[in-house]
Amino acid sequence: MFTKKSSKKLKTSPSSPSDGFDEVAVTTFFDTLADEDDPEQISMEGISKLCELLDLDPSSDVRVLVLMWKLGATSKPGCISKPEFIQGMKTIRKTDAKGMKEYLPMLDPGFIEKAEFRDFYKFVFQFSREGTYKTIEKDMVAALLPIVIDVNRAPHLNSFLEFLQNCKETRITMDQWDNFLQFNYNVNYDLSNWEDDGAWPLLLDDYVEYRKNTP
Repeated sequence: MFTKKSSKKLKTSPSSPSDGFDEVAVTTFFDTLADEDDPEQISMEGISKLCELLDLDPSSDVRVLVLMWKLGATSKPGCISKPEFIQGMKTIRKTDAKGMKEYLPMLDPGFIEKAEFRDFYKFVFQFSREGTYKTIEKDMVAALLPIVIDVNRAPHLNSFLEFLQNCKETRITMDQWDNFLQFNYNVNYDLSNWEDDGAWPLLLDDYVEYRKNTP
């Protein structure tokens, strides 16, 4: 789910003691997770270490992704920079693993409002990219989708996953990923309101054709 990246060193200014946030403690915590080759970021190894501290499975627990989103890990895929981590911890008002564990109930995606969920959904794609790739392998998408959404938000989920196993695409674009969520919001599962002239990506047109031809 995560890939090792590099990031440029960015300066941060310590918080004022009067604001009740202990930036020194957060910086010390960050340093225990930081990448050996680039101490200004936490990469895959550090995120996995953090997951161990929080009793989270980084390969299957969606709360890992929600946490990275809440912390603002947007500069590079698969990692979080030092400024992002410090600012993110300040936002959630936590300074260490113990505090983050207390925050875990807030990471249930079921509590994320519809409009905000779309932002999180987009984040998952961007965070899960590898290197300079702007697309994600189909198998990765098939693994991510059931972690990120369920049939309550995406009634087409299971049928779409079956379709992915048989479609000719090998990599999925951000546009295809993003439109799949919107497709679930707009198109009934029985396809009764599907319009052939809709401006959906070809992948979703192919999905509809697959559904129509599948008993």
